[in-house]
Amino acid sequence: MANKASEELIQRIWSMTAKKGPIGLKRMKRLLELLGSPEKELKFIHVAGTNGKGSVCQFMASMLRAAGYSVGVFTSPHVMEYNERFDIDRQYISDDDFCRIANYVMSYADKVNDEGFGYFSEFEILTSTALVYFKEQSPDIVILETGIGGKMDMTNVISHPLVSVITQIGFDHVDMLGDTLAEIAEAKAGIIKEGIPVVSESPELEVKKVISDTAKKKNAKFIDAALAKYKINDYSELMSFDFEFSEGPDEVRMDGVKIGLIGEHQVRNAITALLAVKSIRDRGLIAIDDSEIKQGLENARNMGRFEILRSNPYIVIDGSHNPQGLTAAMATLNELRETIFKNKRIMTVFGCFADKEYHNMTEILKTGLAKACCNEVIATEPVSPRALKAEELKKLLEDENIAVTAISDEETAFDRALSSGADVMLFLGSIYLIGDIRIFFNRKDGKINV
Repeated sequence: MANKASEELIQRIWSMTAKKGPIGLKRMKRLLELLGSPEKELKFIHVAGTNGKGSVCQFMASMLRAAGYSVGVFTSPHVMEYNERFDIDRQYISDDDFCRIANYVMSYADKVNDEGFGYFSEFEILTSTALVYFKEQSPDIVILETGIGGKMDMTNVISHPLVSVITQIGFDHVDMLGDTLAEIAEAKAGIIKEGIPVVSESPELEVKKVISDTAKKKNAKFIDAALAKYKINDYSELMSFDFEFSEGPDEVRMDGVKIGLIGEHQVRNAITALLAVKSIRDRGLIAIDDSEIKQGLENARNMGRFEILRSNPYIVIDGSHNPQGLTAAMATLNELRETIFKNKRIMTVFGCFADKEYHNMTEILKTGLAKACCNEVIATEPVSPRALKAEELKKLLEDENIAVTAISDEETAFDRALSSGADVMLFLGSIYLIGDIRIFFNRKDGKINV
């Protein structure tokens, strides 16, 4: 975990960003000028989308590292600590570097505000910290994940990425991005740059139209990953699949591809990542062969995404914090019911935020658990003022098929699940909750009877 100085710095960031300057990229661009324009000395892959961004980033990073490249990854949110957001070759930024660089970035706060740009947001500070850090460490390629949206996202200060990637579009942050898929897609498509190929994963026609129209206006090649055909051969802790993609002159086929991220949605994420890396290779910007691509895909991991922390009994965590993510988690659970979870007793622990689509999410959860014949649930609360109360969640989940216990304290909920005798303990919902569950597991791992 982060040290005291790092925790104090995070509190200072939160205090500063409570002032909230105006929305837009002008302040971010001015800050980067004062920092020496670190973004101009780096090569980027830019990634936007609603779900799957983190997994696609890790798949791409792992493939590139298998080919010998040093790769920096900036993602959000973190699962356990802020340092995870700043990753170079699977090593997170040190507390000392995080404190030094973030304090340097924040030293310009008054100057930028006095110039009329307003005060920094938290994400501006973190993005600038990442760019300065990556400039100092000089990885070959930086994979940059947007926070919210794309067009007005603070990462959208980069002008010439190697490729742009837009993962699955869904309903999240509708108050800021719009309440239709087309409106959300328009915000995400803001990362598309003049002449730079864009790989898109969403199959919905309204999303495809927005992204393809934007790409056409920018003279950018549109690579539609949703056209890929795949066949899953093994649905377990190591997924195996065959796939082929053909669109115009682009053709690729691979059999026996393996990934350590579980779920059909992860197969689609892996294909999206592969097509993005292939686009860079096809333009002669990197050297990577098919064996390195396969090795990288198999090696890729992403914390908190249907992550199996332990087997016998299984302890699984999944940060399915919106309806689309929870739908994918339920689909994965039902597939595993036929393989590694067959005939096993499953206990589910769920907690979410009150400002999410929790009515929709509870219906998805009830339907998915009933289909998987899982009838034991603990409703709990992430540690946040935004948390949906456990008692209210219990009322929404309880029916004739599901027995629900409300335990507001998440560590008590964790302990209760461990002592339940279940063969599988599945922790779902808010990433805040999942991060804390992972911390409890790490703390108690040696004391857990298996």
